[in-house]
Amino acid sequence: MLGIYAHSFLEATRFTSNTRPDPRTQQHLDAKSNKRERHFRLWQRGPYWI
Repeated sequence: MLGIYAHSFLEATRFTSNTRPDPRTQQHLDAKSNKRERHFRLWQRGPYWI
């Protein structure tokens, strides 16, 4: 739970209004983050025979 709060805080404070990336770059960063999270969840789950 603490990791979720830390991650959301880092996401909220990562960019200021002057350094915010353009929308295409932000979409790429979000997709990359989602892909990494999806792979991590697949890696964490147990084998299919359990």
